Amino acid sequence: MKHIRFLSIVRASAWYDLLVTWPFATPWTFVWLYGSLTALAQSLALPGTLHALDATHILLANLLGSVVVVWSLARILSPSTQLGRLDGAARFLFAAWQIHAYLSGASAIVLGFTFFELVFGVLQFLPVEKSAPVSQA
Repeated sequence: MKHIRFLSIVRASAWYDLLVTWPFATPWTFVWLYGSLTALAQSLALPGTLHALDATHILLANLLGSVVVVWSLARILSPSTQLGRLDGAARFLFAAWQIHAYLSGASAIVLGFTFFELVFGVLQFLPVEKSAPVSQA
């Protein structure tokens, strides 16, 4: 894959993360999102459970959301092969924990997120052509 195409994938994955994860960054937006996901899972009669939230759940979600928002901005503002590879590795870890959670009884709604983790993870591990050296004039 051409380097410029790879960087556009890194940016696209960052925009996806920013759009999906910003509601996790504050207690108010996370409670709203969680309620919306719960209603969606119930209306689709998905298997698994979305438990009632407590302060610890909200705190952990907010920590995750805050870090992912900043990580997204770093990849949007300064995409690189290295950041793409690191993001790919993080996505495989996220996917593993999401699958583990589902197999442990979490709602199947989590698998919608897992799909995108795996797609962007694979794309960010595809071979990338070496960039041509910039000539010094």
